[in-house]
Amino acid sequence: MHSDFVEIVAEEVSSGIDRAVGYWLGRIELEVVDRSLTTAQRIEAIESILQEYKILSGRLDVGCASA
Repeated sequence: MHSDFVEIVAEEVSSGIDRAVGYWLGRIELEVVDRSLTTAQRIEAIESILQEYKILSGRLDVGCASA
């Protein structure tokens, strides 16, 4: 019974994370494929989305991933 509860909670958390990632990546993708924007405007739009994410998530210290 306890493991069923843990599994249900884990599935809900996973689902929420999946929806959130899909939302932010979807917003970025819209800017990437917008042919009305110049390359510089695309970069600016994506940077704006990233800044919005950092502010809303409270993670202003999010840095770049290393290769």
